[in-house]
Amino acid sequence: MAQKFSEILSSIKEVVTSYDSYLDDLLLIEFDHTSIDDLKYLVPMNPTRYGAFIFVGVTNGDMETKIDYVDYTAEKDSLLLIMPTHITHFISGSSDFKGWVLSISEPYLKMMSHAGKHPDIISYMQIKKNPLTKFEHAEFQALYSSLDCLRKRIRQQSHFFHKEAIENALKMFFIDLGSLYLGKRENHIIPNFSRKEEIFFDFQSHLREHCKKQHDVKFYADKLCITTQYLTSILKDQSGKSAMKWIQEALMTEAKGMLKTPRINIQQVSNDLNFPDQSTFGKFFKKHTGVSPLEFRNN
Repeated sequence: MAQKFSEILSSIKEVVTSYDSYLDDLLLIEFDHTSIDDLKYLVPMNPTRYGAFIFVGVTNGDMETKIDYVDYTAEKDSLLLIMPTHITHFISGSSDFKGWVLSISEPYLKMMSHAGKHPDIISYMQIKKNPLTKFEHAEFQALYSSLDCLRKRIRQQSHFFHKEAIENALKMFFIDLGSLYLGKRENHIIPNFSRKEEIFFDFQSHLREHCKKQHDVKFYADKLCITTQYLTSILKDQSGKSAMKWIQEALMTEAKGMLKTPRINIQQVSNDLNFPDQSTFGKFFKKHTGVSPLEFRNN
C-alpha cells in the first residue's frame, strides 16, 4: 500500500507543467482547485502510505483529509504534516482551494539528520498528536517565503555548490518552521494527556500497526491491559465510535488502498487482511461500501 517517492515524482512529471524537483528526493509544487485532477497523481484519492515526508500548506479555501483513520479539515493558513507511516486519504478541496506541497524522501531527510543539517523539528512534531496546525496569516506567509527560497535554490542548477545550497535552504525551512511552532504557547510544553487520552492515542498506534491481521477488540484491549468494555467506553467517549467501528473503518481504509493498487489481486488483498477466504472479504467489503471489491476497483 506504500507508494514510493520516486513513483510519485514520476507521475507528477507526466501530468504537471510547473514543478520544482531535486533528483528523486525533493518535490515542490503549487496547485489550486483547477488542478485537483493533476494532484491525484501526487496524492491519489484513495488511502495509502507515501513513504515520504509531505508538507501540505493551504493558502486559500479548505481541504478534507483523513490521516490514520481520523478526519481533518485543513483551512486557510494551515499546515498538514504527513509522515511516511501515516495512512492518508485526501478526500476533497473547496472550489476556492489553493495550496502547496513539499515532499521530501525519507532517505534524504535521514541523510540530512545524520549529517546534522537540520534541527530536530520532525522528531518534535512526531510527538504531537495532531498532524494539522493552524497559523496566523503573517506566520504562514513567513513560512511561504522560506519555501520560496528553497524553490530558488532548486532552480539554480548552475550553482557550483547546488547540493549544499539546497540543503542549507531546506535547513532554513525547518528552522523557520520550528520557530513558528515554538512561538506558539501550546507548543512550548508537550501537553499532559489524561489517562483516557493516552489510551485513545495508544489504541490508534496499535491499530495502525496490527489492523491488517488483528480484527478482534480483545486483542487491542489486551495490548492496553484493559477490558474490552473499558476500551469501547473510552473510544466512545473520545471519538463517538466503538472499538469495533474503529477496527472496521481501519480495515476498509487498508482494503480501499490495496484495491486501487493494480499489481495486487483481490485474493491477495483478502489474504493480506487476514480474512478466512475471498468470499468473506467480499461480503465484508460490500456491507460497508454497497459494492463488491471488483466493482470498487473498476470504478
